[in-house]
Amino acid sequence: MAWRNRMSTTDTPPPFDNSPNALLVSASYDLSIRLWQLASGKCIGTIPHNEGQVNALSLTSTGRDLAVGAWQRVRIYDVSSGKDPKATIELPRNVTVVGFEAAGRWMYTGGEDGVCRIWEMRNNQLVANRLLSFSGNGVTSIVPNTNQTDLFISTNSGHVWIWDVVNHMFMRLPMPDDLRMQEYVHRLAVHPSGKKLSGVTNQGRLLCWDLMTRQVEAHSFDMFKSPIVPIEQDTGTYGCLRDEDRQHRMQTGHGISCRYSPDGKWIVASGSEKDVYVYNSETMDQVATLPTGCGWNWDAIFSSEGRYIFTGGDDNQVKIWDVINSKKVAQWDGHGKPITAMCMNGPTP
Repeated sequence: MAWRNRMSTTDTPPPFDNSPNALLVSASYDLSIRLWQLASGKCIGTIPHNEGQVNALSLTSTGRDLAVGAWQRVRIYDVSSGKDPKATIELPRNVTVVGFEAAGRWMYTGGEDGVCRIWEMRNNQLVANRLLSFSGNGVTSIVPNTNQTDLFISTNSGHVWIWDVVNHMFMRLPMPDDLRMQEYVHRLAVHPSGKKLSGVTNQGRLLCWDLMTRQVEAHSFDMFKSPIVPIEQDTGTYGCLRDEDRQHRMQTGHGISCRYSPDGKWIVASGSEKDVYVYNSETMDQVATLPTGCGWNWDAIFSSEGRYIFTGGDDNQVKIWDVINSKKVAQWDGHGKPITAMCMNGPTP
């Protein structure tokens, strides 16, 4: 199987990343956030979070700043300096998405209030200088394209959108005609080339779009005429849904997460199943199964070198899998309750 032959085997699992600054962060129902150093495989710190469930985590690429999204708040921590947040953002309702632009120049958030916000630091304060509202339809996922000027956004209304943040336009991507009642994309992922987009739905369906280069024509948007209200457009040219007649589904249950490998060859998908699945990103064929043994796997992330997959779920453990043979090579204990969110710094999409 090509999946198993992609690199030579080794008998020494750690380090899980050769960069000394590589971190994996996990949050749990036990009201703690743990920092794991991938070079050593050790927990190097714990941040208390006594405000309830953490829904989303994001690290800047340097690993210096950590954004934590939870109920009505986003807190930003300096990872190296201590426990107290360096900034707090108050928001209505649940915050479901947080993330940083690749260079850390701005941050985006989304939540159950149906608003996607872009934040920048001005006069030592975080200011939301761009907003896009989806009329109360909760935001389930946001991911920037590789150009860092387009944001892909999914909502619980069953739509996926492209937001051109430079020209302040948003357009709707095509969705399957047989979308089920109350089915929506729970997590989006962008291919490292920026030419493909994938998403996993709450019904366990894996979708993929082919994306094409787009030039915004000058007459299509008048920034001075309408500086606040975006122009909504359907697009059949920028993104087309691949293989509408084929069904790429997890075996049963609720899809929660999907992510590309750093080389873009594979997609890992997890959800409310004991297994985590790996797919070929070109053919969408299932190529590997990771038998985690826990009922809910809230996330699955490739290491920055693509050698390992990290999974976290309701058995309170972070598990590490060798992608060559789909075998578990290590597990990290420390959380007292199920893991609800994970993130890494670096190039992992």
